[in-house]
Amino acid sequence: MSSETLRAPPTPSGRLRAHLSLARISNTPTVASNVLAGAALGGATDLGQATLLLMLAMVLFYTAGMYLNDLFDYELDRRERPERPLPSGVVSRREATAVTVVLFAAGLALLALISLKVLLGGGVLAALIVAYDRWHKGNPLSPLLMASTRMLVYLISALAFRSALFGAAPTGQTWLWTALLGLYIVGLTYIAKTERRTDLARYWPAALLVLPAVVFVAELGGVGPDRAALTGGLLLLLAFLWWVSHSLTFLYRPHRRDVGRTVGHLIAGVSLLDALVLVVQGASALPVLLALAAFALTLLWQRFIKGT
Repeated sequence: MSSETLRAPPTPSGRLRAHLSLARISNTPTVASNVLAGAALGGATDLGQATLLLMLAMVLFYTAGMYLNDLFDYELDRRERPERPLPSGVVSRREATAVTVVLFAAGLALLALISLKVLLGGGVLAALIVAYDRWHKGNPLSPLLMASTRMLVYLISALAFRSALFGAAPTGQTWLWTALLGLYIVGLTYIAKTERRTDLARYWPAALLVLPAVVFVAELGGVGPDRAALTGGLLLLLAFLWWVSHSLTFLYRPHRRDVGRTVGHLIAGVSLLDALVLVVQGASALPVLLALAAFALTLLWQRFIKGT
């Protein structure tokens, strides 16, 4: 008999957990809140059928990208993280490939139900996701690629509510907040890559994380004279700033840095940024509450399934 211990077949619960891990399910609520914010930038300030279809489609795209990431990283994970679902054999590469294809196809089919321009945008997003997964390792521009995928979620969601196929360009507000989301993602990613540095390069990306708060203050007056709305906006602003600061303490403390915790917290913070957008756009209470729920749900799920 071989001295090698035979691996027991995975249990159904073990396989389910493996698939949830491949999907990085804990981060998916932030994609849903991205859609809410993007839709508000396109003029849809309440929850409707098209918004729900967009949310489902974008979550499917994100999940497909997560599966594809592990497929491309298979050889690296065999050496460095053999416990991951693919190298451990809990999920086969053929199965993961099939799931990836089905998820992309289902996402595109949902976008086709909304409009042709949204479907075209989805095709571009799918191509960017594949490009990021294929070339992010060792690529100094990978933060920009990652940011571009999130930015496209905003743009696609905003354009879904504008009538012309190639006209009705995104508004200045849409471009502004899309850029701010992109800079937040770039800052988050560069912080994760520079945690070992001791010069200023370790710190400058943190400035990108607070830019949304600066713009929010400048635009808060546009919310109107409603005192309750202004008070709620200010409380949300303070919550966003506190969360970013709190997240960074795990990275910049002199001992026992926890990069994973910082990144996980900042990913959850994407939903707080989305809530800022919703308030500035005058969204109804429901989308704002859903964005806050996405923030809480991301943190809860990260306790069981790692988001990075």
